[in-house]
Amino acid sequence: MFKKKNNKSDITAGDNSVVIGGDVTGSNIVIGNNNTVSNHSVNISGLFDEIHKKLDDNKDIKPQDKEDIHLDLKEIQKEMNEPQPDESFLARRFRNIKRMSPDIVEVAFETLKNPIGGVVEIIKRVAKKMAEDEKTKE
Repeated sequence: MFKKKNNKSDITAGDNSVVIGGDVTGSNIVIGNNNTVSNHSVNISGLFDEIHKKLDDNKDIKPQDKEDIHLDLKEIQKEMNEPQPDESFLARRFRNIKRMSPDIVEVAFETLKNPIGGVVEIIKRVAKKMAEDEKTKE
């Protein structure tokens, strides 16, 4: 049960409730259980399944390039599951993919930007770095 008291910010809820107030865009949602807090990380495997499917559906990419991109995506996924993903490693993998298929890189970035958590920030930084690299080449 949700109650708001006197039009103030005091919000109460029943047992096992999750209440979110204000703008939570780009935020981590942390669920607490008495004195134990667990931070639920984003399951990115489903996101990568979607990227792999879009890659498979793309008729403009050569089969050998698709195979290489699938391998790069698997390496990216593995690295993103690390506690401290290596941004330079991720940038190299995304640059490899971009050489073969710039539109798949855009699909990957847009797909990976959607979930909650640290993954979003890593992808934003890698995308920004790649955009800066592109500008310096012009």
